[in-house]
Amino acid sequence: MKKTLILLSAALMLLSMPMMAQDLAKLAKNIEKAVANTENPKKASNPDTWMKLGKEYIKAYEATLGTGLLNTPKEQIALMMGDLKPISSEMVTLEGNAYQKDSYACFDYYYRNNVLVMTVPTKSAVEDPLGKAYEAFVKARELDDKGKKTKDLAAAVKQIVDYDSQQAYFQYNLGNKAEAARLFEQAAKASSFGDPVVFDGGCMSNAGLLYAQSGDLDAAQRCFEQCLANNFYDEEGKVFAHLSDIAARKEDKAAQLNYLKQGFEKFPSSQAIIIGLINTYRAGGEDPKEIFILLDKAKVNDPNNASLYSTEGDIHKELKEDEAAIACYRKASEVDPKFPYGYVGEGLLLYERAIEYATLANEAVADADYRKYLALYEETMPKAIEPFEKAFELAADNPKLQNGVAEYLKNIYYRFSSENETYMAGYKKYNDFLKAQ
Repeated sequence: MKKTLILLSAALMLLSMPMMAQDLAKLAKNIEKAVANTENPKKASNPDTWMKLGKEYIKAYEATLGTGLLNTPKEQIALMMGDLKPISSEMVTLEGNAYQKDSYACFDYYYRNNVLVMTVPTKSAVEDPLGKAYEAFVKARELDDKGKKTKDLAAAVKQIVDYDSQQAYFQYNLGNKAEAARLFEQAAKASSFGDPVVFDGGCMSNAGLLYAQSGDLDAAQRCFEQCLANNFYDEEGKVFAHLSDIAARKEDKAAQLNYLKQGFEKFPSSQAIIIGLINTYRAGGEDPKEIFILLDKAKVNDPNNASLYSTEGDIHKELKEDEAAIACYRKASEVDPKFPYGYVGEGLLLYERAIEYATLANEAVADADYRKYLALYEETMPKAIEPFEKAFELAADNPKLQNGVAEYLKNIYYRFSSENETYMAGYKKYNDFLKAQ
Protein backbone atom coordinates (compact mmCIF):
# COMPACT_ATOMS: atom_id res chain seq x y z
CA MET A 1 0.00 0.00 0.00
CA LYS A 2 2.06 1.55 -1.43
CA LYS A 3 0.32 0.09 1.67
CA THR A 4 1.71 -3.13 3.23
CA LEU A 5 0.04 -5.74 5.40
CA ILE A 6 2.96 -5.60 6.98
CA LEU A 7 0.97 -5.74 7.00
CA LEU A 8 -1.71 -3.43 7.86
CA SER A 9 -1.61 -0.93 10.74
CA ALA A 10 -4.67 1.35 11.14
CA ALA A 11 -3.90 4.31 8.91
CA LEU A 12 -6.66 6.48 10.30
CA MET A 13 -7.86 9.40 8.22
CA LEU A 14 -10.09 12.27 9.28
CA LEU A 15 -13.11 12.50 7.03
CA SER A 16 -15.68 15.26 6.88
CA MET A 17 -18.23 15.38 9.70
CA PRO A 18 -20.69 12.52 9.08
CA MET A 19 -24.44 12.93 9.38
CA MET A 20 -26.33 12.40 12.59
CA ALA A 21 -27.81 8.87 12.82
CA GLN A 22 -31.15 8.93 11.01
CA ASP A 23 -34.15 6.71 10.77
CA LEU A 24 -33.14 3.90 8.41
CA ALA A 25 -36.64 3.57 7.02
CA LYS A 26 -36.58 7.21 5.89
CA LEU A 27 -33.21 6.71 4.21
CA ALA A 28 -34.48 3.58 2.49
CA LYS A 29 -37.52 5.50 1.25
CA ASN A 30 -35.32 8.27 -0.19
CA ILE A 31 -33.25 5.68 -2.00
CA GLU A 32 -36.37 3.94 -3.29
CA LYS A 33 -37.58 7.24 -4.73
CA ALA A 34 -34.18 7.94 -6.34
CA VAL A 35 -34.16 4.45 -7.86
CA ALA A 36 -37.65 5.00 -9.26
CA ASN A 37 -36.42 8.14 -11.01
CA THR A 38 -33.71 6.12 -12.76
CA GLU A 39 -36.45 3.81 -14.07
CA ASN A 40 -38.42 6.73 -15.49
CA PRO A 41 -37.61 6.95 -19.24
CA LYS A 42 -37.74 10.76 -19.15
CA LYS A 43 -35.28 11.00 -16.26
CA ALA A 44 -33.08 7.97 -16.79
CA SER A 45 -31.00 9.63 -19.53
CA ASN A 46 -30.10 12.58 -17.30
CA PRO A 47 -26.75 12.14 -15.46
CA ASP A 48 -28.12 14.24 -12.59
CA THR A 49 -30.67 11.51 -11.88
CA TRP A 50 -27.89 8.97 -11.33
CA MET A 51 -25.77 11.40 -9.37
CA LYS A 52 -28.74 11.99 -7.06
CA LEU A 53 -29.06 8.24 -6.55
CA GLY A 54 -25.35 7.88 -5.80
CA LYS A 55 -25.49 10.67 -3.26
CA GLU A 56 -28.48 9.09 -1.54
CA TYR A 57 -26.50 5.89 -1.14
CA ILE A 58 -23.61 7.86 0.36
CA LYS A 59 -26.01 9.56 2.78
CA ALA A 60 -27.26 6.13 3.80
CA TYR A 61 -23.69 5.07 4.51
CA GLU A 62 -22.78 8.23 6.42
CA ALA A 63 -25.82 7.80 8.64
CA THR A 64 -24.20 4.63 9.96
CA LEU A 65 -21.16 6.53 11.26
CA GLY A 66 -22.72 8.80 13.87
CA THR A 67 -21.25 12.24 14.52
CA GLY A 68 -18.06 11.21 16.33
CA LEU A 69 -14.74 12.13 14.71
CA LEU A 70 -11.81 9.75 14.75
CA ASN A 71 -8.88 10.52 17.06
CA THR A 72 -11.22 12.41 19.42
CA PRO A 73 -11.37 11.74 23.19
CA LYS A 74 -14.42 9.87 24.44
CA GLU A 75 -15.62 12.83 26.51
CA GLN A 76 -15.79 15.03 23.42
CA ILE A 77 -17.51 12.26 21.45
CA ALA A 78 -20.28 12.28 24.06
CA LEU A 79 -20.81 16.01 23.40
CA MET A 80 -20.83 15.46 19.62
CA MET A 81 -23.41 12.69 19.92
CA GLY A 82 -25.81 14.82 21.98
CA ASP A 83 -28.74 12.82 23.27
CA LEU A 84 -27.73 9.68 21.40
CA LYS A 85 -26.38 7.19 23.96
CA PRO A 86 -24.82 3.76 23.41
CA ILE A 87 -27.08 0.75 23.78
CA SER A 88 -24.25 -1.21 25.36
CA SER A 89 -20.60 -0.78 26.31
CA GLU A 90 -17.98 -3.48 26.88
CA MET A 91 -14.25 -4.21 26.77
CA VAL A 92 -13.24 -6.47 23.88
CA THR A 93 -9.94 -7.91 22.66
CA LEU A 94 -9.58 -8.18 18.88
CA GLU A 95 -6.48 -9.43 17.10
CA GLY A 96 -4.55 -8.97 20.34
CA ASN A 97 -5.64 -5.37 20.91
CA ALA A 98 -7.97 -4.22 23.69
CA TYR A 99 -10.78 -1.77 22.91
CA GLN A 100 -13.77 -0.27 24.65
CA LYS A 101 -16.67 -0.98 22.33
CA ASP A 102 -19.75 1.23 22.46
CA SER A 103 -22.67 -0.11 20.41
CA TYR A 104 -25.41 2.05 18.92
CA ALA A 105 -28.39 1.13 16.74
CA CYS A 106 -26.46 0.99 13.46
CA PHE A 107 -22.77 1.39 14.31
CA ASP A 108 -20.09 0.51 16.85
CA TYR A 109 -17.45 2.87 18.23
CA TYR A 110 -14.09 1.44 19.30
CA TYR A 111 -11.86 3.35 21.74
CA ARG A 112 -8.23 2.82 22.69
CA ASN A 113 -6.74 4.84 25.50
CA ASN A 114 -10.05 6.71 25.67
CA VAL A 115 -9.73 7.91 22.05
CA LEU A 116 -12.05 6.94 19.19
CA VAL A 117 -10.02 4.86 16.71
CA MET A 118 -12.67 2.97 14.71
CA THR A 119 -16.25 3.59 13.62
CA VAL A 120 -17.82 0.44 12.17
CA PRO A 121 -21.31 0.32 10.58
CA THR A 122 -23.44 -2.61 11.73
CA LYS A 123 -26.75 -1.90 10.00
CA SER A 124 -27.67 0.11 6.93
CA ALA A 125 -30.76 1.20 5.03
CA VAL A 126 -29.55 -0.87 2.06
CA GLU A 127 -26.92 -3.50 1.51
CA ASP A 128 -23.51 -2.24 0.34
CA PRO A 129 -24.48 1.43 -0.12
CA LEU A 130 -20.98 2.46 -1.25
CA GLY A 131 -20.84 -0.23 -3.92
CA LYS A 132 -24.24 0.84 -5.23
CA ALA A 133 -23.19 4.50 -5.10
CA TYR A 134 -20.18 3.73 -7.27
CA GLU A 135 -22.37 1.95 -9.84
CA ALA A 136 -24.66 4.97 -9.96
CA PHE A 137 -21.75 7.36 -10.54
CA VAL A 138 -20.40 5.13 -13.32
CA LYS A 139 -23.78 5.33 -15.02
CA ALA A 140 -23.82 9.12 -14.59
CA ARG A 141 -20.43 9.35 -16.27
CA GLU A 142 -21.67 7.26 -19.20
CA LEU A 143 -24.52 9.73 -19.73
CA ASP A 144 -22.41 12.86 -19.24
CA ASP A 145 -21.46 13.24 -22.90
CA LYS A 146 -20.05 16.75 -22.52
CA GLY A 147 -18.15 16.06 -19.33
CA LYS A 148 -19.95 18.73 -17.33
CA LYS A 149 -20.14 16.49 -14.27
CA THR A 150 -16.55 15.25 -14.39
CA LYS A 151 -15.30 17.27 -11.42
CA ASP A 152 -18.34 16.55 -9.24
CA LEU A 153 -18.22 12.85 -10.08
CA ALA A 154 -14.52 12.62 -9.27
CA ALA A 155 -15.11 14.22 -5.87
CA ALA A 156 -18.02 11.90 -5.12
CA VAL A 157 -16.07 8.78 -6.04
CA LYS A 158 -13.11 10.01 -3.97
CA GLN A 159 -15.46 9.87 -0.97
CA ILE A 160 -16.20 6.24 -1.77
CA VAL A 161 -12.49 5.39 -2.04
CA ASP A 162 -11.76 7.04 1.32
CA TYR A 163 -14.64 5.36 3.11
CA ASP A 164 -13.91 1.92 1.61
CA SER A 165 -10.19 2.15 2.39
CA GLN A 166 -10.85 3.25 5.94
CA GLN A 167 -13.36 0.48 6.61
CA ALA A 168 -11.04 -2.07 5.01
CA TYR A 169 -8.40 -1.27 7.62
CA PHE A 170 -10.97 -1.36 10.39
CA GLN A 171 -12.34 -4.73 9.28
CA TYR A 172 -8.80 -6.08 9.17
CA ASN A 173 -8.20 -4.87 12.72
CA LEU A 174 -11.42 -6.60 13.77
CA GLY A 175 -10.17 -9.86 12.24
CA ASN A 176 -12.67 -9.87 9.38
CA LYS A 177 -10.21 -10.58 6.59
CA ALA A 178 -12.70 -11.55 3.91
CA GLU A 179 -14.69 -8.33 4.37
CA ALA A 180 -11.50 -6.28 4.52
CA ALA A 181 -10.42 -7.87 1.24
CA ARG A 182 -13.76 -7.03 -0.40
CA LEU A 183 -13.49 -3.41 0.68
CA PHE A 184 -9.88 -3.07 -0.45
CA GLU A 185 -10.82 -4.45 -3.85
CA GLN A 186 -13.80 -2.11 -4.05
CA ALA A 187 -11.58 0.86 -3.13
CA ALA A 188 -9.05 -0.11 -5.79
CA LYS A 189 -11.78 -0.42 -8.39
CA ALA A 190 -13.22 3.00 -7.49
CA SER A 191 -9.73 4.56 -7.57
CA SER A 192 -9.53 3.83 -11.29
CA PHE A 193 -12.66 5.91 -11.98
CA GLY A 194 -10.83 9.07 -13.06
CA ASP A 195 -9.29 10.16 -16.33
CA PRO A 196 -6.48 9.35 -16.63
CA VAL A 197 -7.04 6.07 -14.81
CA VAL A 198 -4.95 5.70 -11.66
CA PHE A 199 -4.55 2.11 -10.50
CA ASP A 200 -4.25 1.71 -6.72
CA GLY A 201 -1.95 -1.28 -6.60
CA GLY A 202 -1.57 -1.05 -2.84
CA CYS A 203 -5.27 -1.57 -2.21
CA MET A 204 -5.55 -4.30 -4.83
CA SER A 205 -2.50 -6.13 -3.47
CA ASN A 206 -3.92 -5.90 0.06
CA ALA A 207 -7.17 -7.37 -1.23
CA GLY A 208 -5.33 -10.26 -2.86
CA LEU A 209 -3.32 -11.01 0.26
CA LEU A 210 -6.37 -10.97 2.52
CA TYR A 211 -8.46 -13.05 0.15
CA ALA A 212 -5.66 -15.61 0.16
CA GLN A 213 -5.47 -15.58 3.95
CA SER A 214 -9.24 -16.07 4.20
CA GLY A 215 -9.11 -19.02 1.77
CA ASP A 216 -10.69 -17.43 -1.32
CA LEU A 217 -7.90 -18.32 -3.74
CA ASP A 218 -9.82 -17.44 -6.91
CA ALA A 219 -10.51 -13.92 -5.65
CA ALA A 220 -6.90 -13.58 -4.50
CA GLN A 221 -5.63 -14.62 -7.92
CA ARG A 222 -8.02 -12.19 -9.60
CA CYS A 223 -6.65 -9.28 -7.57
CA PHE A 224 -2.99 -10.13 -8.07
CA GLU A 225 -3.53 -10.67 -11.78
CA GLN A 226 -5.03 -7.18 -11.87
CA CYS A 227 -1.82 -5.94 -10.29
CA LEU A 228 0.29 -7.58 -13.00
CA ALA A 229 -1.98 -6.25 -15.75
CA ASN A 230 -1.37 -2.74 -14.43
CA ASN A 231 2.40 -3.22 -13.95
CA PHE A 232 2.19 -3.15 -10.16
CA TYR A 233 4.52 -5.77 -8.70
CA ASP A 234 4.89 -4.58 -5.09
CA GLU A 235 8.23 -4.45 -3.32
CA GLU A 236 10.78 -6.81 -4.91
CA GLY A 237 8.11 -8.41 -7.07
CA LYS A 238 6.11 -9.90 -4.22
CA VAL A 239 3.01 -10.11 -6.42
CA PHE A 240 4.70 -12.88 -8.42
CA ALA A 241 5.57 -14.72 -5.21
CA HIS A 242 1.97 -14.42 -3.99
CA LEU A 243 0.60 -15.76 -7.27
CA SER A 244 3.06 -18.63 -7.14
CA ASP A 245 1.91 -19.49 -3.63
CA ILE A 246 -1.73 -19.43 -4.75
CA ALA A 247 -0.89 -21.74 -7.67
CA ALA A 248 0.89 -24.10 -5.26
CA ARG A 249 -2.18 -24.19 -3.00
CA LYS A 250 -4.26 -24.99 -6.09
CA GLU A 251 -1.73 -27.73 -6.92
CA ASP A 252 -0.94 -26.13 -10.28
CA LYS A 253 2.81 -26.80 -10.37
CA ALA A 254 3.30 -25.43 -13.88
CA ALA A 255 1.71 -22.09 -13.00
CA GLN A 256 3.60 -21.98 -9.71
CA LEU A 257 6.95 -22.21 -11.48
CA ASN A 258 5.90 -19.94 -14.33
CA TYR A 259 4.99 -17.08 -11.98
CA LEU A 260 8.34 -17.37 -10.26
CA LYS A 261 10.22 -17.38 -13.56
CA GLN A 262 8.35 -14.28 -14.70
CA GLY A 263 9.15 -12.59 -11.42
CA PHE A 264 12.80 -13.59 -11.57
CA GLU A 265 13.18 -11.99 -14.98
CA LYS A 266 11.98 -8.66 -13.61
CA PHE A 267 13.38 -8.95 -10.08
CA PRO A 268 16.44 -11.22 -10.17
CA SER A 269 17.55 -10.02 -6.73
CA SER A 270 14.27 -10.73 -4.93
CA GLN A 271 14.92 -13.09 -2.03
CA ALA A 272 11.27 -14.18 -1.92
CA ILE A 273 11.40 -15.21 -5.58
CA ILE A 274 14.85 -16.83 -5.34
CA ILE A 275 13.90 -18.95 -2.34
CA GLY A 276 10.56 -19.77 -3.97
CA LEU A 277 12.34 -20.98 -7.11
CA ILE A 278 14.80 -23.11 -5.17
CA ASN A 279 12.04 -24.72 -3.10
CA THR A 280 9.84 -25.28 -6.16
CA TYR A 281 12.63 -26.97 -8.11
CA ARG A 282 13.51 -29.13 -5.15
CA ALA A 283 9.89 -30.09 -4.44
CA GLY A 284 9.50 -31.14 -8.07
CA GLY A 285 12.62 -33.29 -7.93
CA GLU A 286 14.40 -31.00 -10.38
CA ASP A 287 17.86 -29.50 -10.19
CA PRO A 288 17.58 -26.02 -8.60
CA LYS A 289 20.69 -25.01 -10.49
CA GLU A 290 18.35 -24.41 -13.42
CA ILE A 291 17.98 -21.00 -11.80
CA PHE A 292 21.49 -20.12 -12.93
CA ILE A 293 20.31 -20.39 -16.53
CA LEU A 294 17.75 -17.68 -15.83
CA LEU A 295 20.38 -15.60 -14.08
CA ASP A 296 22.82 -15.93 -16.99
CA LYS A 297 20.16 -14.47 -19.28
CA ALA A 298 19.89 -11.47 -16.98
CA LYS A 299 23.67 -11.04 -17.03
CA VAL A 300 23.69 -10.94 -20.82
CA ASN A 301 21.26 -8.04 -20.73
CA ASP A 302 23.08 -6.24 -17.91
CA PRO A 303 26.65 -7.57 -17.53
CA ASN A 304 27.82 -4.78 -15.23
CA ASN A 305 25.02 -5.19 -12.71
CA ALA A 306 26.77 -6.15 -9.48
CA SER A 307 23.50 -7.18 -7.85
CA LEU A 308 23.20 -10.09 -10.30
CA TYR A 309 26.47 -11.57 -9.05
CA SER A 310 25.38 -10.96 -5.47
CA THR A 311 22.12 -12.76 -6.26
CA GLU A 312 24.07 -15.67 -7.72
CA GLY A 313 25.98 -15.79 -4.44
CA ASP A 314 22.70 -15.91 -2.51
CA ILE A 315 21.57 -18.89 -4.57
CA HIS A 316 24.83 -20.77 -3.94
CA LYS A 317 24.47 -19.90 -0.26
CA GLU A 318 20.97 -21.41 -0.13
CA LEU A 319 22.37 -24.53 -1.81
CA LYS A 320 25.17 -24.70 0.82
CA GLU A 321 27.82 -24.11 -1.87
CA ASP A 322 29.83 -21.70 0.22
CA GLU A 323 33.00 -21.39 -1.85
CA ALA A 324 31.02 -20.63 -5.00
CA ALA A 325 28.88 -18.17 -3.05
CA ILE A 326 31.87 -16.25 -1.72
CA ALA A 327 33.40 -16.15 -5.21
CA CYS A 328 30.19 -14.58 -6.53
CA TYR A 329 30.03 -12.04 -3.71
CA ARG A 330 33.61 -11.01 -4.44
CA LYS A 331 32.85 -10.80 -8.14
CA ALA A 332 30.01 -8.40 -7.31
CA SER A 333 32.46 -6.19 -5.41
CA GLU A 334 34.88 -6.39 -8.33
CA VAL A 335 32.26 -5.37 -10.89
CA ASP A 336 31.26 -2.38 -8.76
CA PRO A 337 33.75 -1.40 -6.02
CA LYS A 338 31.14 0.89 -4.46
CA PHE A 339 28.54 -1.88 -4.18
CA PRO A 340 28.25 -2.88 -0.50
CA TYR A 341 26.03 -5.94 -0.83
CA GLY A 342 28.73 -8.28 -2.06
CA TYR A 343 30.58 -7.70 1.19
CA VAL A 344 27.33 -7.93 3.14
CA GLY A 345 26.57 -11.28 1.51
CA GLU A 346 30.00 -12.70 2.32
CA GLY A 347 29.83 -11.44 5.90
CA LEU A 348 26.36 -12.89 6.45
CA LEU A 349 27.35 -16.27 5.02
CA LEU A 350 30.36 -16.55 7.36
CA TYR A 351 28.39 -15.26 10.34
CA GLU A 352 25.49 -17.66 9.79
CA ARG A 353 27.79 -20.65 9.28
CA ALA A 354 29.61 -19.76 12.50
CA ILE A 355 26.30 -19.68 14.37
CA GLU A 356 25.46 -23.09 12.92
CA TYR A 357 28.79 -24.44 14.22
CA ALA A 358 28.09 -22.94 17.67
CA THR A 359 24.68 -24.62 17.72
CA LEU A 360 26.17 -27.98 16.75
CA ALA A 361 28.81 -27.59 19.47
CA ASN A 362 26.15 -26.91 22.09
CA GLU A 363 24.13 -29.91 20.92
CA ALA A 364 27.12 -32.28 20.67
CA VAL A 365 27.12 -35.30 22.95
CA ALA A 366 30.65 -36.48 22.26
CA ASP A 367 33.48 -34.30 23.53
CA ALA A 368 35.36 -34.69 20.23
CA ASP A 369 32.39 -33.31 18.31
CA TYR A 370 32.09 -30.42 20.72
CA ARG A 371 35.75 -29.47 20.27
CA LYS A 372 35.51 -29.84 16.48
CA TYR A 373 32.51 -27.54 16.08
CA LEU A 374 33.82 -25.07 18.62
CA ALA A 375 37.07 -24.80 16.66
CA LEU A 376 35.13 -24.25 13.43
CA TYR A 377 33.08 -21.55 15.14
CA GLU A 378 36.17 -19.75 16.46
CA GLU A 379 37.80 -19.98 13.04
CA THR A 380 34.80 -18.87 10.99
CA MET A 381 33.23 -16.06 13.01
CA PRO A 382 36.22 -13.66 12.92
CA LYS A 383 36.46 -14.08 9.14
CA ALA A 384 33.17 -12.17 8.84
CA ILE A 385 34.75 -9.02 10.28
CA GLU A 386 36.69 -7.94 7.18
CA PRO A 387 33.80 -8.07 4.66
CA PHE A 388 31.42 -6.51 7.17
CA GLU A 389 33.81 -3.63 7.85
CA LYS A 390 34.19 -2.99 4.12
CA ALA A 391 30.40 -2.99 3.81
CA PHE A 392 30.16 -0.60 6.75
CA GLU A 393 32.47 1.89 5.00
CA LEU A 394 30.60 1.66 1.69
CA ALA A 395 27.20 2.09 3.36
CA ALA A 396 27.94 5.57 4.71
CA ASP A 397 25.07 7.01 2.64
CA ASN A 398 22.67 4.22 3.63
CA PRO A 399 22.03 4.58 7.39
CA LYS A 400 19.70 1.60 7.63
CA LEU A 401 22.21 -0.75 6.03
CA GLN A 402 25.13 0.73 7.94
CA ASN A 403 23.32 0.31 11.26
CA GLY A 404 22.49 -3.30 10.42
CA VAL A 405 26.11 -4.10 9.57
CA ALA A 406 27.27 -2.32 12.74
CA GLU A 407 25.02 -4.60 14.81
CA TYR A 408 26.72 -7.66 13.36
CA LEU A 409 30.20 -6.20 13.95
CA LYS A 410 29.34 -5.22 17.50
CA ASN A 411 28.11 -8.76 18.16
CA ILE A 412 31.17 -10.43 16.66
CA TYR A 413 33.66 -8.22 18.50
CA TYR A 414 31.78 -8.70 21.75
CA ARG A 415 31.93 -12.48 21.48
CA PHE A 416 35.73 -12.33 21.40
CA SER A 417 36.27 -9.17 23.46
CA SER A 418 37.78 -11.10 26.39
CA GLU A 419 40.57 -12.47 24.20
CA ASN A 420 42.49 -9.28 23.42
CA GLU A 421 42.31 -5.49 23.29
CA THR A 422 41.75 -5.41 19.53
CA TYR A 423 38.40 -7.16 19.85
CA MET A 424 37.44 -5.00 22.83
CA ALA A 425 38.28 -1.85 20.87
CA GLY A 426 36.18 -3.09 17.96
CA TYR A 427 33.25 -3.73 20.26
CA LYS A 428 33.49 -0.24 21.77
CA LYS A 429 33.74 1.36 18.32
CA TYR A 430 30.52 -0.14 16.97
CA ASN A 431 28.68 0.02 20.27
CA ASP A 432 29.42 3.74 20.49
CA PHE A 433 28.42 4.20 16.85
CA LEU A 434 25.03 2.59 17.42
CA LYS A 435 24.40 4.52 20.61
CA ALA A 436 24.99 7.77 18.71
CA GLN A 437 22.30 6.97 16.14
